[in-house]
Amino acid sequence: MAGEKTYNARWLFAVVGGPLLLGLAAAAWMFTVADRLPAELASHWNSSNEVDGWMSLPGAAWMAVAMGAVGALMALLAICSRSQSLMVARLGVGFGVALGVGLVALSVAIVAGQMDLVDTSKAGLSAPVMAVGIALAVVLGCPAGWLYRPGAVDRMPSVEVQSVAAGLANTPVPEDVAHMAANGEALTVHVSMGAWKWPLVLGTGGVVAGSTLAISPWLALLGVPMALLVWAFCQGTAVIGPGGVKVLASGFWKLMPATYKDIRSAAVQDIKAMDFGGWGYRLGGGSTAFITGSGPALVLETGFHQRLVISMPDAATAGRAASLVTAYLLSGSVKQ
Repeated sequence: MAGEKTYNARWLFAVVGGPLLLGLAAAAWMFTVADRLPAELASHWNSSNEVDGWMSLPGAAWMAVAMGAVGALMALLAICSRSQSLMVARLGVGFGVALGVGLVALSVAIVAGQMDLVDTSKAGLSAPVMAVGIALAVVLGCPAGWLYRPGAVDRMPSVEVQSVAAGLANTPVPEDVAHMAANGEALTVHVSMGAWKWPLVLGTGGVVAGSTLAISPWLALLGVPMALLVWAFCQGTAVIGPGGVKVLASGFWKLMPATYKDIRSAAVQDIKAMDFGGWGYRLGGGSTAFITGSGPALVLETGFHQRLVISMPDAATAGRAASLVTAYLLSGSVKQ
């Protein structure tokens, strides 16, 4: 299993780093030919093939990097999705690499088509550059998808989760937890993606801004609310109290409220984030979930094959949260 992790780590480095480095190389090249370009670069053509949008050289360079990031993100998500389908993961890796290379080639072709022009009236896409870019996308994307052959994902729960789950099944509610339920006390658990949230937030905002910059600088500002929206779901607070269970995304956005009349049982499980489609607030497959990463989670069965899943910082905290839910289910002081 350690070898499998190393294998996927290397592929992550290659398929994420490759398109990003290609985008950075394209951006660097653009600055080396700055003296051969018009003051403003054409970025959009209307149906009559007339230029109706412009951007600066730094904007074009940023677009090249953002285009590489789009492919890198696609390949990253593909590798993370291998727990659901190995075939989808392989196809996604190939498509992500090809997409990143093709989009970077497009950004280069836009700039190359304007070299040695006084203005943008005759600007156009460089056909030779685009042809080479498409060929390169196929040459790199197809082998990437073919060569990536991940093994099965390890679904054995960790020793800690197994121990906590066994304790919940075989021992009564701890005395201190029963005391909390008897006194109507609440347990507050803070969960977060940790340092990973910043690449996700900045990457999402950057990709949205970069991909819309060529259309309009004002439209690129959409990257800001998108980044803030992602940030809001990268951390949260789970509250288990006498009124039920709820999650507050970023401490203020109430999600997944459930009263004890709806909850049938509480358990601790080891989860894989991509089994729920990724991180954040997830819906689907009979589950409503707030996921901040793979690992221990509080799982509440709510009947009709539905469940609420909340990531926990560690197995011990997840066990304590499950015990408190059980204590409230057994307590006469529950507010129904």
